[in-house]
Amino acid sequence: MLSIRSAVRDRLVVSLLMCLLLAGVAPVHAQSGDAGVARALQQAVAGPAPSEVAPAARATLAFTRDPAVSARVREETIRAFGRTQAQIADLDTVIGSGEMLREFDAILRRYGYDPTNLGDVLAAHLLIAWEVANDRDSARSPAGQRAVRRQLIGPLAAVPEIAAMSDAAKQAQAERTAYLTMVSAVSYQSLKRQGDRQALAALAAGMQRSLQDTGVDLQRLTLGEDGLVER
Repeated sequence: MLSIRSAVRDRLVVSLLMCLLLAGVAPVHAQSGDAGVARALQQAVAGPAPSEVAPAARATLAFTRDPAVSARVREETIRAFGRTQAQIADLDTVIGSGEMLREFDAILRRYGYDPTNLGDVLAAHLLIAWEVANDRDSARSPAGQRAVRRQLIGPLAAVPEIAAMSDAAKQAQAERTAYLTMVSAVSYQSLKRQGDRQALAALAAGMQRSLQDTGVDLQRLTLGEDGLVER
C-alpha cells in the first residue's frame, strides 16, 4: 500500500470512510464521455502495458494547476461528503487545510507519478482501489506500479471527451479523484491497524462497486510487471 502519514487521526478516518461509502462517488466522470472512459479502462486492463507511452498522449492528459480551481474542488468535496456539522468540521481539517492533497502529491511523486497528469492520478486510484478490494500491497511489485500508468495513458488520451477537456476540467477531475483515493487508502490502513474485518469488508465491497460501472472487475485483476491485467 502506498504509505500514508499516521498523523491523520483515526476519528477523522472513520468519518471520511462513512462519507465515502455513503456518497458512492465514481472516480471518473467525463460528462458525455463516460462510455468512452469505461471502454478506455477496459482496454487498459485487457492486456499488458506498452513498453513506452507516446509523449503526445501524456501531454494530452497533463494540466497546470490553478489555485482557484483547487479551492473550489476543496469546498465542493467538503459539501459533497459532509453529512453533519461534525463531519464537515473534520473534513475541513484534512481537506480544507490542503493537507490531504499535499500528501497525495507527495505519494505520487515518491513512486514516479505526476500529480498534474490526469492519467497518472487515475492510475494511482486504480492501484489503490485494487489494493483495497483484494487486500494486497502494490509496493511488492514496483515494476507493476510503473506499468499501470503506462496502461492508462494511451487509452484515456484517445477518448475524445477527455482530450477536449480544459486544464481546469482535468485539474478538477484529478483532484476529486485524489480525495477519493486518499480517503480509501487512509481508511484501509486505519482499519487494518484496528483489525476491523467487518468494516474492511464493507470498504472492499465499496471499492469493487466503484469500478463496476466501468466494466472493470478489480477482483479479477492481478498485478505484475505487465501492470494490472485480467487473470
